[in-house]
Amino acid sequence: MPIAIALGVRIEANPIYLLLSLFIVVITAIGFSAFSIWIASYMKTRERFMGIGQAITMPLFFASNAIYPINIMPTPIRVIVLVNPLTYSVDALRKSMIIGSLNGLTIDLLALMIFAVLFIILASIGFGRMIE
Repeated sequence: MPIAIALGVRIEANPIYLLLSLFIVVITAIGFSAFSIWIASYMKTRERFMGIGQAITMPLFFASNAIYPINIMPTPIRVIVLVNPLTYSVDALRKSMIIGSLNGLTIDLLALMIFAVLFIILASIGFGRMIE
């Protein structure tokens, strides 16, 4: 946030929006942590997991709306963007921190919650299988 403010981005100073932004970041972090654990449960070595993690991170970032708006993307990439959880996280953070609007935030939060719960379940199953 300090870098964004230094660059001239107007952050919504409403404490409710800032707490909501914190919640969005935490749910996203929980979801991606569970996603990582799920992937790690199938890897035999730490090096493979690190390689797979790096191979997934960059495409997820570039196939989200973090850099480009969805409406200018080609249709095949737009389909990928719409199933990417990072898209919903970026969208929700923009709405809560910059725009200061709750319009459409329900869909973003629902998508993030589904992502987090799904991968918590999958990670639990994978981790349980791994320790048996």
